[in-house]
Amino acid sequence: MLSVGPPVIPVALPLRDIVPSAKLFAFRSELHGQKHVARVMVHAFHLLDATGAADEGRRLWAAVYIHDLARTHDGHCEGHGEDACKRLRSSPDLQETLSRGGVTVADYEAIEKAVATHSRGELAPTDPRWQLTALLKDADALDRVRLGDLDVNRLRHSEAKGMVEFAWRLFEETHTIPESPGYFDRLWPEALRILESCS
Repeated sequence: MLSVGPPVIPVALPLRDIVPSAKLFAFRSELHGQKHVARVMVHAFHLLDATGAADEGRRLWAAVYIHDLARTHDGHCEGHGEDACKRLRSSPDLQETLSRGGVTVADYEAIEKAVATHSRGELAPTDPRWQLTALLKDADALDRVRLGDLDVNRLRHSEAKGMVEFAWRLFEETHTIPESPGYFDRLWPEALRILESCS
């Protein structure tokens, strides 16, 4: 159990705009769609606070937002992170969304490295993009509870290892909330309630 205060949302957007709508995903999926990205977002915000990495807030939000948008199936796929980066570069609408969250073009290189690496490989801890990438990978990995194959030993941050009970409860208590344009509006209060009861 990890005892920290309630996570802070690091971007000044309405809750309904924090995660992509279901229609933005290349492939409609229960495993990698809006609900998964929303839970990963909750874990990301929690990790930002727990690790003291608040300076990565807007870039981590953006990386989580786009990381699975280009998936075309639910199977093993090492290229969907790079495909998501290509989609960002070619989509004025996605660029506008990230801009509204405070992301600048200067942030793209680090975001794209994290997103491309989330589905394959690791960065050296000396790489200046390691922290952002490790936060994305840990937040994404915590939602592997939905698959029943979370390997705690592969988490990069000790704080993430303390979030496993919360990850299980977040999935178990919210996975039946249906996708909707206001999905995060419904998920966020539930996540805060569960987090408080885990503290």
